[in-house]
Amino acid sequence: MSRELRQGVSQFEPERVTTDQAASVFEVAAEVELLAGSLKLLAAKRAAESGTWAKQGHRSPASWVAQTTKSSYGEAISLLEIAEQLVSLPRTAEALKNGRLSRSQVKEVAQVASSHPSAEDELLRVAADGTMKNLKERARQVRARCVSREEELARYRAVHRRRYLRYWNDEEGALRLDARLTPDSGARLVASLQSKADAIFEEARVAGVREPAHAYMADALVSLVIGEDRRASSRKNRSPRMNTDTLVIRVDAQALRRGFVKGTETCEIPGVGPVPVATAEEILGNAFVKILVRDGVDVASVCHVGRSVPVHVQSALEERDPACVVPECDTAFGLENHHWKEDYVSCRTTSLDALARVCRRHHHLITYEGFELVGGPGRWRLVAPAGASRLDTS
Repeated sequence: MSRELRQGVSQFEPERVTTDQAASVFEVAAEVELLAGSLKLLAAKRAAESGTWAKQGHRSPASWVAQTTKSSYGEAISLLEIAEQLVSLPRTAEALKNGRLSRSQVKEVAQVASSHPSAEDELLRVAADGTMKNLKERARQVRARCVSREEELARYRAVHRRRYLRYWNDEEGALRLDARLTPDSGARLVASLQSKADAIFEEARVAGVREPAHAYMADALVSLVIGEDRRASSRKNRSPRMNTDTLVIRVDAQALRRGFVKGTETCEIPGVGPVPVATAEEILGNAFVKILVRDGVDVASVCHVGRSVPVHVQSALEERDPACVVPECDTAFGLENHHWKEDYVSCRTTSLDALARVCRRHHHLITYEGFELVGGPGRWRLVAPAGASRLDTS
């Protein structure tokens, strides 16, 4: 089989096939890669025990794996560690055999389930039904589950002790940064950067300049650290902007009352990660912090006459839809509210069950290109108009 596959690859000429044929070849190749990766993981432990690595002059199984797979030594060690963890995770191994998991998904599930066995089925469900981002978020939540307030605080302090900011110059002479921060500090930083980047974007838009969003984030960092950009500060008649650097913490009421997270409860900064309940308690009095207590006000029954969304309804909407609701879209920034049940012009009301948060790209498709968002929370689908291709939804 490998001989036929090698021959097929050597003879494949992309420019001599149609684009549809190329797409089909790509999908087949992706499936073969997934299955081959599964086979490597399943065979790795036994292969390492065979002694073949020593017979070929390698100093360790990882060295042999790295050369055989043409990967780095670190990647080889990771592959062998996952293979070892699969021994005690039969349901994960079965999902791997059935081609339902990629190596990245297996790694995420195995690393967490090996120390939290009761979470294996939960993580496998998320891996099957959600995106890689969903799986990583759930894995972080499982890791954050503790048996006491002291354990929760100890984990947070460990992250704080290992905080850092490093910088270096790359091959082009540009300054590069890498930082490790606690979730609450990181969330404050990102919120401030986003607020400043939005203001810089508005300045650029008025001036007729368009650049990528990440470029404005870089400008925002420099501006916040060393002072206001002179071009922006010299521009007059700027329109006032809403202060968006509010820190949001989502926490279960039971956890808040107890003082630490237990079981499936959550205390986290959406889009960033879990934080100790003590962190939420410490900053409750901050005017720029919004605490979302999950069994608090019943906002589902609230209906507001008017286009503007009441604060508590908006908070509940952000809690329910932390990312674009269109399946397989992980966009979590710049989301827009959409009246998915009935257009606002017709209903003239604003209620939680009638709203959904979508990214700008999908909002444009829904508003101007004839696409329709249907299904409701947990069952969302984006229905394309007749004649539209799947690529139109990307």
